[in-house]
Amino acid sequence: MIKILLDTNMLIYREDHSVVDNNVLELTKILYDSNRYRIVIHPMTFDDVNNIKNKEEKKIIYSKLQIYNIIDKPPQATTDFNLLVGCSKIPNDLIDNNLLYAVYKDCVSYLITNDKKLRNKAQKIGIADRVLGIEEAISKFKPLEEKEIRTPVFILHEYLYNIELNDIFFDSLKEDYNGFEIWYKKKSRDGAKAYITRDNFGNLGSFLMLKVEDETEDYSKFEIPLKKGKRLKVSTFKVTNTGNKIGESYIKIMINEAFKNKVCEIYVTVFEKQEALINLFLEYGFFKFTTKETQKADLSIEKELVLVKNMNDNTYPNFSLENKNVFIVPIQQQYHEMLFPESEIITQLSFGDIQGINTYSNTIKKAYICNSPTKRINHGDILLFYASEYKKSITTIGIVDNVFSDFSSPEELYAMAVKRTVYSLEQIKSNFSSNSKLLLFKYYKTLDDPIPYEVLKQKGILKMPPVSIVQVSLQKLQEEKLI
Repeated sequence: MIKILLDTNMLIYREDHSVVDNNVLELTKILYDSNRYRIVIHPMTFDDVNNIKNKEEKKIIYSKLQIYNIIDKPPQATTDFNLLVGCSKIPNDLIDNNLLYAVYKDCVSYLITNDKKLRNKAQKIGIADRVLGIEEAISKFKPLEEKEIRTPVFILHEYLYNIELNDIFFDSLKEDYNGFEIWYKKKSRDGAKAYITRDNFGNLGSFLMLKVEDETEDYSKFEIPLKKGKRLKVSTFKVTNTGNKIGESYIKIMINEAFKNKVCEIYVTVFEKQEALINLFLEYGFFKFTTKETQKADLSIEKELVLVKNMNDNTYPNFSLENKNVFIVPIQQQYHEMLFPESEIITQLSFGDIQGINTYSNTIKKAYICNSPTKRINHGDILLFYASEYKKSITTIGIVDNVFSDFSSPEELYAMAVKRTVYSLEQIKSNFSSNSKLLLFKYYKTLDDPIPYEVLKQKGILKMPPVSIVQVSLQKLQEEKLI
């Protein structure tokens, strides 16, 4: 949970008899309606309030401050720190420096203040990005609250208090983690949510819970502690319905949450016995970093692997354009909706979509089948998927894993593409030829702004709408800043 310190003036804006400023109201709603943030005050704030001359006003504000969380034993600003930022003999100056020192020493994540002098001091010691004015705070924290991660319709983002802890789904977790039920109930009271799926009988089939951690998190139980920083923790990950590629859907959700929260890393702890789960994480850029000891329900100790994913390295969903060929791949609208539901604002949902059994829409690894004669596509090349018909735009980026051709039968092709292609065996049979080609690729990104055909034509990328796979110039695309 992100701890946010309010200075005295911010508190007075909220707690005196005046009509509250609209910006203060908006910021208050963002911070207090969220389970991400914990509002705290510094003990020296009470000293600041004591300087108010109006006794009745002082009494009212002093009483209202009692409802806030007060930092316990905050670090005291040192003489060197006061000399560095400047400290006059005015009592308020020493109080301000101690508030600033709480941020400097990572006692809290942010300080919100409209005191320009205090913010200038923050600039001097390199923490200006963590000492925010009211409008800056609104701008920083509001997007986190408003942007909801889009998920397949069969994945629910549900409050823990609406998920039955007695479901047998949780039995293995209760065995593997001592105190799991106590932890779960605490998180439920805190208003935490999890991504889940259910079967036709309402039973849990999967569960993903994430937590954003900040610089104050304690990693001392790790054999090699993680460095201080903002990261996303995969608190709980379990999938029992393993046939529908839900694990890949959850990887996409993790990645999207990481980008949304602007974290430097994602990490997860997992027992070595969970080989399939470990391999899934390793495939998408996680690496084995260290271990930690975990106490199980029978009080025995077992080591867990700590897997870490660096969000800035050149693994999924990041990629290098160097020495890559680029191909525009046309796809009919109905198949585009099925294969890339993330790029569709409104889609016609089928029973399979609702039940999560249309695995091609859930997966990161997908299959594209065509009869294109091109033989230039190789591993690592870039595919720009062009939605034909009424969209007539590039919407999605994929990266090639493998290319296969020379199939002896449509059944052989289908066997390699099953669960990753939108085509049925009957459709493959009806279009099968000696040129039939299977592109296995990873879905990487839905473009925020699709690239229309008219722009592609105007920039000299295409001469006419593509009806088959066409290679285009990477240099030209980069010069025109299209990718």
